[in-house]
Amino acid sequence: MASPTPSYTKLTYSAGYPAIDPALPALSTSGKVVLITGASGGIGRAAALSFATSGPKSLVLLGRKSDALAETAKLVQSHHGHLAIETHQVDLCDAPGLRAVFDAVASKQGAIDILVHCAGVLAPVVPLMEADPATFMDGYKTTVVGTLSLAQAFAGANKNSASGREITLLNLTTAGILFPPFPGMGAYVSSKMAAVKLLQVFATENPHVRLHHIHPGFLDTDMSRQLAKTTKLPFAFDDISLPANFLVWIASTEAKFLNNKIVFASWDVEELKSREKEIVGGPPGTGELWLGYQGFPRYISGQSLERP
Repeated sequence: MASPTPSYTKLTYSAGYPAIDPALPALSTSGKVVLITGASGGIGRAAALSFATSGPKSLVLLGRKSDALAETAKLVQSHHGHLAIETHQVDLCDAPGLRAVFDAVASKQGAIDILVHCAGVLAPVVPLMEADPATFMDGYKTTVVGTLSLAQAFAGANKNSASGREITLLNLTTAGILFPPFPGMGAYVSSKMAAVKLLQVFATENPHVRLHHIHPGFLDTDMSRQLAKTTKLPFAFDDISLPANFLVWIASTEAKFLNNKIVFASWDVEELKSREKEIVGGPPGTGELWLGYQGFPRYISGQSLERP
């Protein structure tokens, strides 16, 4: 149900709604290959069901647990028996293994059109004074280095497809990178911020990559249940249909104007579309819904650094 709240859009949602129904013809992924990381459960599993409803050519599911991946595939198949589904057990930190999976899929399918990056890890929730320097980088390895390996594999696997052909990368992030600091979350939010900046540069270097960063909402997942062991959660849970269906919408041509932006799945998509002009802006580094800084004295609008 929609509820009026003070946010970027006047209406916000806590569950899926008609405008992001993955069965809508405008959101069809017909003829496209969709690959989802973290498909063993949680958002990844829900996203698999939503994308299956949008009618893709095939669905490729990645995760670390083969039994859980098989369960996701079985669930999707029970609703969409005609859909071609394949699963691959692989760790994001295994760059060669990840590249082998992507190359094999692209060789078989011709290309990978949409990458939905749902995989994540929750770093220890402790004050930074108590953080163990010996293990602090563990979360960064998955969240930052793993994301780099994923982006490289995605773009690399598509290098033999049509020249300049657009491919879409959806990166699930957290609103925590934008909110005031929250005690105990320093390791997690700093790694998620690093991943956002890393992918921004990656998309700039590879302009055929259409990139979206999505805050999925507050969800009842393994990660949130793990967080609840040490932290009092301040929000009510959203229904997982909200991010799952929103991901299908943002991968569509309707949302192309949100390229390189950071968005919340709870925002009303009709309002977003009505504000396209303000969101897009003019030269690079203008518009709304991006990470920036106003007031830097040397900043020249639209100017970018080039290699000497």
